[in-house]
Amino acid sequence: MVEPEQVTITLADAISAFRDLNEFVVSLDRIGSRIGGGNNSPDILYGYIVSHDVGPRLARLRRMLGDALESAIGEDEVDRIGESSYFYTDD
Repeated sequence: MVEPEQVTITLADAISAFRDLNEFVVSLDRIGSRIGGGNNSPDILYGYIVSHDVGPRLARLRRMLGDALESAIGEDEVDRIGESSYFYTDD
């Protein structure tokens, strides 16, 4: 199968995705620095994730990119890519 070189998302989705990803990167860096520096407990990470709806927002970003990829490479390939990802376990 020949894969396309590009996928397309709307400008509004791209702006929203960039805004969310920028927030996550900057916030997680700052939180990590505060925890690592001993200034705060790891509880601030949990507080940020919950109070800023990080899980649902990341799920929306995944859906947005997954939909764009599906239209370009198909659902089975997107599923394969997703299954090859790292998943946290308690082991």
